[in-house]
Amino acid sequence: MQMMNKGRTAVFSILLSVFAIGSFGASATIEKANDAIKPFSAIYDMYRQGDKLGQGERALKKITDNQYSLSLKSELKWLIFSDKRKEVSVFTVSDGENITPNLYTFDRSGTGSDEEVKISFNSDQSLIVNPKAKKDAAPDEWQQGWQDEMSLHAQIQLDLINNKSTFNYTVVSNSGKLREYMFEVIGEELISTGFGRFKAIKVARIYEDKKFYAQHAWFIPELNFTLARLWRMKKGVEQYDLVIKSFTVVE
Repeated sequence: MQMMNKGRTAVFSILLSVFAIGSFGASATIEKANDAIKPFSAIYDMYRQGDKLGQGERALKKITDNQYSLSLKSELKWLIFSDKRKEVSVFTVSDGENITPNLYTFDRSGTGSDEEVKISFNSDQSLIVNPKAKKDAAPDEWQQGWQDEMSLHAQIQLDLINNKSTFNYTVVSNSGKLREYMFEVIGEELISTGFGRFKAIKVARIYEDKKFYAQHAWFIPELNFTLARLWRMKKGVEQYDLVIKSFTVVE
């Protein structure tokens, strides 16, 4: 029984990662440099092998002419395990192309230990992670182009809108470590969601050392390149399938 619970916990932790570092999502459109992204709210249903596990909501709010906040609230349940979390990133948009994170907060509760993290990308280039990672901690200074786990979502959208087809990102994770991510556009597909049928851009994550892993995301150009679906497979087994349920433009 103990071995079974450990296995279930491991799988559940993978499912939760869809709403964190492995995830995509935001809404963007280019009209002018200081109006590159539009406030929105989107709801997603999450499944694993046909079973619904819960929902997640992303919301983008405008703070000033070029500063925004992107938040994520999610609640998942699977067997005896549960996870509730909230992530918020405050970031600046420049030239309709570049996202610079300012502040990231992460709050998670549920099965296992509760977690709280705060990451500050200060104007003097200092990087403050509280609490700091006990092993392989990120450096004390950040470099231009680095992202947090939520500002990454907005940067991906801007890159898609600017017709880029390959993407490389350095991310300060909610564990306080640096991680590298690579993605590429692999084509277009017609997909069905809880919000309707759409022609979507398909993007794949590139795994250099994990050939039995696969992660694909679909974005909807006619809805400002909003994330429509996110799917992940590990060693031939579906880990999760995240599908959009509703999308609202916020004035």
